[in-house]
Amino acid sequence: MELTQAILERRSVRQFLEEPVPDQDLRDIIDAARWAPSASNQQMWKFVVVKNKTILAQMSQLVIDKIDKLSVESGVTELQNAKSYSTFFNQAPVTIAVFMKPYGKNKTEGVFRSLGYSEQEIQRLRGHVDIQSIGAAIQNILLTAHAKGYGTCWMCAPNIAAPEIERLLGVEESWQLKALVPLGKPARILRPTTRKPLDEILEIIE
Repeated sequence: MELTQAILERRSVRQFLEEPVPDQDLRDIIDAARWAPSASNQQMWKFVVVKNKTILAQMSQLVIDKIDKLSVESGVTELQNAKSYSTFFNQAPVTIAVFMKPYGKNKTEGVFRSLGYSEQEIQRLRGHVDIQSIGAAIQNILLTAHAKGYGTCWMCAPNIAAPEIERLLGVEESWQLKALVPLGKPARILRPTTRKPLDEILEIIE
């Protein structure tokens, strides 16, 4: 599939067929992810592909339990509405858990700290380069999967239970869950989505 076509036709898919995904397709998709650009070529990503339905159900339950806990502690019952759009990944034949190792410290950050800048200010000035790198890898996943005929959805809502999911999947403490990407054959054809007009978001300075 031509790249521009993949970019324009990709959709966020939330309903999947039960058809299994061959391991070679998964390897090809993750291989594309690892060729994404990353800050200082640190490649601060790790991908855990979960096919096991029991584990997917446990991950989903961890999200539900966390929403229930926060709802009770805060008294904000509207949090319950988050369950539906935070847990549908358990209906996909495969879910890719994307982990990030924070960007290593460098001299520039050291200078900021010596001048009394807060961590929030430093990240603001450094551009959250590790998160940007992870985003590039996830975009490669979405586009490669689409080119192979699969649907995906970039999910951050399940991060509400990130520490619990990290423990369940047995990743080292240095790795942080940043997204879940359910993947499978789409259960239905989705309508084209809309975008803001190009001239509304583009400015060219001569």
